[in-house]
Amino acid sequence: MRYFIIFLIILMYSGPTQSPRPLSAEHKKALASFQLIEGFRIELVAAEPLVADPVAMEVDERGRMYVVEMPGYPLDLGKSGKVKLLKDTNGDGYPDKSVVFADQFTLPTGVMRWQKGIIVTDAPDVWYLEDTNGDDKADVRKKLLTGFALSNPQHNLNTPVFGLDNWIYLAHEGEVTPFVYKKEFGDKGSEIRFPDNPNAPVLARNAHGRNVRFRPDTYELEELAGKTQYGQTFDPWGHQLGTSNADHLFHEVLAARYIARNPNLLVPDATQHIPDHGNAAEVYPITENPNDQLLTDRGVITSSCGVTWYNGGAFGERFNNVTFVGEPSHNLVHADVITDKGASFVASRLLEKKEFLASKDSWFRPVSFYVGPEGALYVIDYYRQSIEHPEWMSEEMVKSGTMYNGKDKGRIYRIVPEKGLPMNWLGKLRLDRMSGDDLVDLLQSPNGWYRRTAQRLLYQRQDKAVVKPLKRLTELAKRPEAKVHALWLLDGLKSVDTDVLLRCLRAKEPGVRENAIRVAERQPSLLTDKRLTDALLAMQADPSAKVRFQALCTLGDLTVAGMDEARVAILKQDIDDKWAALAALTSAAGQEWELYQVALREFGNAPSPEKKEFFAYLGATMANKKTDSEVPKLLASLTESGPNSPAWVQSAVLSGVARLWQSRGVTVALTDANRQALLPDFSRSTAPDLLSVKMDLLRLVGLPKTEAVRVQAEKAATLAIDAGQPEGVRSAAVRLLALYNPQAYQNLLERLVIDPNPDGIRKAAFESISQVSGPQACALALRDWTKLSPDVKQTAVGVFLRNAGQIHSLLDAIDQQKVARTDLTWPQMVRLMNYYDADIRAHARKVLAVAEDRKAVVQRYMTALNQQGDAGRGKQVFQQVCSACHQMGGKNGQAFGPDLASLRNRNPHSILTEILHPNNSIADGYDYCTVTLRNGKQTAGIIANETATAVTLRLAGGSETVIARSDIAGIDKAQTSAMPVGLEASISVAQMADLLAYIRQQ
Repeated sequence: MRYFIIFLIILMYSGPTQSPRPLSAEHKKALASFQLIEGFRIELVAAEPLVADPVAMEVDERGRMYVVEMPGYPLDLGKSGKVKLLKDTNGDGYPDKSVVFADQFTLPTGVMRWQKGIIVTDAPDVWYLEDTNGDDKADVRKKLLTGFALSNPQHNLNTPVFGLDNWIYLAHEGEVTPFVYKKEFGDKGSEIRFPDNPNAPVLARNAHGRNVRFRPDTYELEELAGKTQYGQTFDPWGHQLGTSNADHLFHEVLAARYIARNPNLLVPDATQHIPDHGNAAEVYPITENPNDQLLTDRGVITSSCGVTWYNGGAFGERFNNVTFVGEPSHNLVHADVITDKGASFVASRLLEKKEFLASKDSWFRPVSFYVGPEGALYVIDYYRQSIEHPEWMSEEMVKSGTMYNGKDKGRIYRIVPEKGLPMNWLGKLRLDRMSGDDLVDLLQSPNGWYRRTAQRLLYQRQDKAVVKPLKRLTELAKRPEAKVHALWLLDGLKSVDTDVLLRCLRAKEPGVRENAIRVAERQPSLLTDKRLTDALLAMQADPSAKVRFQALCTLGDLTVAGMDEARVAILKQDIDDKWAALAALTSAAGQEWELYQVALREFGNAPSPEKKEFFAYLGATMANKKTDSEVPKLLASLTESGPNSPAWVQSAVLSGVARLWQSRGVTVALTDANRQALLPDFSRSTAPDLLSVKMDLLRLVGLPKTEAVRVQAEKAATLAIDAGQPEGVRSAAVRLLALYNPQAYQNLLERLVIDPNPDGIRKAAFESISQVSGPQACALALRDWTKLSPDVKQTAVGVFLRNAGQIHSLLDAIDQQKVARTDLTWPQMVRLMNYYDADIRAHARKVLAVAEDRKAVVQRYMTALNQQGDAGRGKQVFQQVCSACHQMGGKNGQAFGPDLASLRNRNPHSILTEILHPNNSIADGYDYCTVTLRNGKQTAGIIANETATAVTLRLAGGSETVIARSDIAGIDKAQTSAMPVGLEASISVAQMADLLAYIRQQ
């Protein structure tokens, strides 16, 4: 039997190619519209009326083809979603009949075979469906999980995948706050739970917007560290990749279970963005008459989805490490080649200046993919006139009635090598009847579909009779992937032993060794065996960076002799990989001081950006401890110079402490001796960064009450006014005076603000005055506002914004034209016009809001579209008006709002509308949020990243702050764009023409 099955599989790969079916004129036209990579061809598998609005598919062990249909997108919540079975009734291998397997879904987004049925994702629920009587209709409908937010469909949970480790993975991200369709998509979700088991684990509301994995059979449920929009995929070794709009490919590097080991370590983002061609990467559509919407960034990736690692084994070696993403807005499929880079990867274009697949047809909407039993790549074409959600459409488009054009259409294609692949699996596979031994053999298939299906069947059977052949496979498998499948199956069957692990830890393929470490981590009973722990410790010398990284993560769970030495040995090799540094910190909970001392000795000789960041994280983690903090020891050990504590290390570690305490408050009681260590040395040779960070900390913790302070203050008074001193020394001196005795030095400080000093000195002096008396500093600023430079004005505005009384004073000054409205940045205006205090909000809107009808303003500036703009002058306009919040191609500005280079290929009218009518559409991921902490403090910005333990807020000016989730009382999203209306006050029609020319040139 076994050899017959193997022969059948070989036949499926090498059998005669069948001729494509006759096609209608419409479908022939569709095929003729494609431009495909050389050496391949595209075939139509199914189309309307067999399918309509397809978004996902699955093929089970009997060759049954399930297709999920979502006709309700974008706004119809009337449960029109379906799952269909596609059948071949005439024997030609292609489907010619469809049966509704299940219906009454709201906005279904994914399907996966499980047990004797299928799993379907349909927010807020994950369903299990089964046909028990063989009529091809589900008569069992069980809710497995519930609580996910029913948000914009592009962001709902989706794409269930049976993982290499026997968990089911759900792609998921946080809900999107709607401003137009609040009734339909205002749901924020609830706790994620198993509804039939109140004793099972429960996740936080909407799982913090993270990916989720679960095991229905054992009621296990976990929140992961990363998130993804629509689609997720895994490489053969279990590395998870996601995608999201312009950010088309990223890798979850640091698992949530490792981050959770050290609650004092605040990791802002657990994912690595891997394309070497950047976010919003250029693409090369061939669309004729493209149907662009407000947020269609023409010529760059803007709607990536359906990320899929090709593992079919039928496309040749060139495709062994290739991912595909759909780009439905541009009617194409983009492909990248993935290569290792440290603990993560780098992705490079498969083709230059060309795409793997592109269509001239603007209705072609590839949203997901599937690698079939024959190794073909199936392309799921949603086929709609419009793919954008009306939340971001123009009113004209919404009212045009075209949103559902194509609702009755949809196609599924397959891409095969030019010589073809047999289409003979539909309804004809019988893996469910195979013996355990035969399924174990299938783990060696070159096609990942067979390997994954065989593993799932063996796992579900839980038959210990296959343990011996699985162990044999870990030794004798011809394909290294088979060893990993066997290893995880042994784990799932609770049959892993030390010999198997030792064998896999010595395997030639790094991916096998990496997975052996992960599996060993799950075997506490075996970790008492010295042979195994010695083998794990020996991985410190592994030639693979990914293996060393995994060893570093796993070592955090071991308490054996040599663990610390192994961790340091790996760090010595990989310290310039930020992920290795973070992994070391996750495994150093309670031992940060010891790690700091070792790192000082081993890495303190030569600085690098990665080393600096490592020491900063180390400082922040020590400072985050509520008890037994090492910060006093850290401060006591500081010296101004010396090989044991070089200035760059001091600056880095103290910057981490300051960064943490600025957001959380000082968590540790310090002595005068501790504070004394922070007193700056005003030597010319002292590093400016060290001077600055010491003063940052002294401002937070206060000066020591010692004679040394008086001596340093007297010295500072002389240095502050000495124009011959370095700016860093003078700034530190000014700040020390303000902390020591600001009243005594008030006149000196005021003179430094008003006189023509370098901006750094003037800002330090103004900040120093404000620390004593905010109203006094504000009055000084208003008295001589015209003498202040733009940078000092921004510092002054920041002081005004510290309390309600000062805010009203600023608004009055703007109303009286003592302060120009344009002296406030756009984010500052948004913050004020959405302020939590109703009086301030009303005052700000009265003074700052432009009441003029936006459509009229846009109409007035329409003449700019007919003018010949000058890109050189436009660059100056950008720098003067836009660069405070935007960059152009990743530079020349602050990364607060979207990069304006992504607009370069948009319709000029669309760009003009976005600039002058920003509330017309808010780009996904750029909602302006106010974060309220439990201590009452508020911070406003854009959420850049989130993990289960921290939220990273990007502030105006481009800086970022990491906030512990435990400190957050609430997050409120503004109802308006982070870019307020009123830009026309700062830019003429002619300047607009120049700005448009500059943007489009980029």
